[in-house]
Amino acid sequence: MSTKRKNVLLILSDQQRLDTISAYGKDCICRTPNIDALAAEGMKFENCFTTSAICAPSRASVMTGLYPHKHGVIDNFTDIHEGTPLLGDCMKDAGYYCGYAGKWHVSPGKTPNECGFSDSKPFMGYGFPGSRVFKSLAFDQPPDNTPNYYEEYLKENGFENIDVSHRFMGDNPALQIQEMFCKHEGPVESTIEYFVAHETCRLIDIAKEKDQPFFLWANFWGPHSPSIVPEPHYSMYNPDDIPEHPSYCEDFHDKPYGYYLSEKMWGLGNYGWKGFQEIAARYFGHCTMIDDMVGIMVNKLKECGLYDDTIIIYSADHGDCMGAHKLIEKGAFTFDEIYRVPMVVKGLGHTDNESIVTLQELMPTILDIAGTTPPKPVDGESLLPLMTGEAASNGREHFYGEYHNHFYIARQRMVRDLDYQLTFNESERGELYDLRRDPYQLHNVCYDPAYADIKKKYLDIMSDYMKKTNDPAGVWFHRIKEFY
Repeated sequence: MSTKRKNVLLILSDQQRLDTISAYGKDCICRTPNIDALAAEGMKFENCFTTSAICAPSRASVMTGLYPHKHGVIDNFTDIHEGTPLLGDCMKDAGYYCGYAGKWHVSPGKTPNECGFSDSKPFMGYGFPGSRVFKSLAFDQPPDNTPNYYEEYLKENGFENIDVSHRFMGDNPALQIQEMFCKHEGPVESTIEYFVAHETCRLIDIAKEKDQPFFLWANFWGPHSPSIVPEPHYSMYNPDDIPEHPSYCEDFHDKPYGYYLSEKMWGLGNYGWKGFQEIAARYFGHCTMIDDMVGIMVNKLKECGLYDDTIIIYSADHGDCMGAHKLIEKGAFTFDEIYRVPMVVKGLGHTDNESIVTLQELMPTILDIAGTTPPKPVDGESLLPLMTGEAASNGREHFYGEYHNHFYIARQRMVRDLDYQLTFNESERGELYDLRRDPYQLHNVCYDPAYADIKKKYLDIMSDYMKKTNDPAGVWFHRIKEFY
């Protein structure tokens, strides 16, 4: 290569909880040896948070470095505001070859090519490639555009007519449209995850021939439900070995009513914890299969002689309750299981970092690696000094997160540090959690007189964030916060 600038491979999974990466805890049931190896060779962030625990808003924040209320993607259906600088465009302008593989779901009206990625096979809309390909699958959110490149891949490689079995759904009669998991009746090479790894390897081959550094973004659809996994991953984990989550005892008595309705909507309550054990076992198998795909990408980089010159970043757009608080997936709730995400970095420093960092800071960080900066101010700063070990801390005391719409509209804001978390639900009761005493966020002390001073402190911190970021939620917040 003619330049000494590092290549960047960003790998983003969808809806992956922090505790599914075994590098994050010795008690982790799920095994991820390839990601663990990246963490051992490099470093990981212990306190990384997604800006919004909804797919498209989170991914658009990675693309723009901005909060959702500033870039415009406040749910899975809205577009990035015109004129917003985009990570792909900026890396392309910096002389990088940019390629994209897998799930898009950044902005419904902008293709990867329109965001700076010259090589991509886009899946617009929700873009789930198994919909209408697996004939027995009820989940029906296929790509908006044609062709379905995954379907083409199956035909080209002799995997036609692959189907699914052992479908598992909730028992809500109004929601018989999405499986929690299925068994994939084909080899690993016929799975959606393998297709993403295959596409990434194709891009690596293209990048090898170019006389420029590369930025590749590989996006998995999993382990987001439905977890569609083949053997051996389908049976890899014994459901009986998965202990009940400490917050499964949730009774919602001090939570917003929408939390209770969300639990009822999924229709999993009648199964009890045993149902979540079945779901989690396949979810863990899905995570390990994705880890296997990371191993394929790493081996490809090594075969091409590019591994030592490539920085690999592994993270997730958000997590999954997976039984925490009797809930699944994500939504209008600000629990750690969906807001705290893994971030593993190989190719820079070797010291894990406990600073509070945010997912949207990947945008200025990757530009910093490329030797450039965002053309307009962003919400955050480059994490490169923390990744290299040049800095031990970013000095940040708090994290600010937001939610707008998913299943139902419920504008929500959250501010937290490592001691307390305050959630503002603009038409519902507030939430305050003493994280040192109550790490699983079971006891809402927002209206406990003993916490009045703490509550006021965090309301003031939230006020500062709203003013600083011109958050439209601040209009109502500032009118009623003294009574909240």
